[in-house]
Amino acid sequence: MRKSPEINNIVKILREKDRFLITSHKDPDGDSIGSQLALYRALSDSGKLARAVNQGALPEKYSFLDPQGIIGFENAPSMFIPEAVIILECPTLERIGFVSGLIPDSAVVVNIDHHQDNDNYGSLNFVDIKSCAVGELLYFILDEGKFEITPLIAEDLYAAMICDTGNFRFASTTARGMRIAADLVERGANPKNIFDNIFGKASPGTLRLLGLTLASLNVAGNGLISYMQITQESVRKAQARIEDSEGFIDFSLGVAGVRLGILFKEVGSNEVKISVRSQNGLDAAAFAGRFNGGGHTNAAGFTIKRPLKLVVEDVLAKATEFVNAR
Repeated sequence: MRKSPEINNIVKILREKDRFLITSHKDPDGDSIGSQLALYRALSDSGKLARAVNQGALPEKYSFLDPQGIIGFENAPSMFIPEAVIILECPTLERIGFVSGLIPDSAVVVNIDHHQDNDNYGSLNFVDIKSCAVGELLYFILDEGKFEITPLIAEDLYAAMICDTGNFRFASTTARGMRIAADLVERGANPKNIFDNIFGKASPGTLRLLGLTLASLNVAGNGLISYMQITQESVRKAQARIEDSEGFIDFSLGVAGVRLGILFKEVGSNEVKISVRSQNGLDAAAFAGRFNGGGHTNAAGFTIKRPLKLVVEDVLAKATEFVNAR
């Protein structure tokens, strides 16, 4: 990536400010968690005071990245007034949840993202939709700012990148991203350890929940759509957490002939979180946009506050219209 004014301005803020709040979207994924930890470590190593806070919970498979509990999920940092707020991998300010209440009017808000539907809400916006992950953007920022990319930071950034590329197998994978990954390995990231923890290991509860979720798989739209459901009852039966279902949606595209995969998560009695994946020319973000959601071309999502049964019926009807029109 060529040097850009956005990177230079972000580096200036990171160097000149002393107190930072780092956050991302609600229910963070691997890219947002790895990116937050990398930036936190880089700032802390430089003598800055940083706090990382998210709404949601840390999926168990990422706990190896944050054994010290750097990212707070339940409580806001007390008596902490940041000079700059760095928001990572979040297309809208609304999606950071309660953390928005921690942003003072005096703070500089830096928005770093790669979503195509980012609405540029920051005082400074650095949005590059060609990047495979926000971890990739942070690599350039830290490198340009002469922050040391330690083995721990290299591990965080590598984890961020493999999560948003499915270990470099999604369409978002680029030659540039793989060159960065190679450099991170040279700086101390351990590909096998990171892969094993994220994709190769799971708790008994997570595997039980995966089994129940796969058992719910069905097809619609003349075989062009596959869908699965996670109910509150299935979470209880598996003795798992809803957060442990991250990545389950990727199984939806494994059905022969499917172009659109949908996962319905019942997160409340009248609230359903919907994840969408697409392939073969379909735009998942365009479909999610019909429900005021968004994301990437092949990965998107949205939330509907209605009972699960009604949500499934409505979304599948619109999904059938969507795939048949393309």
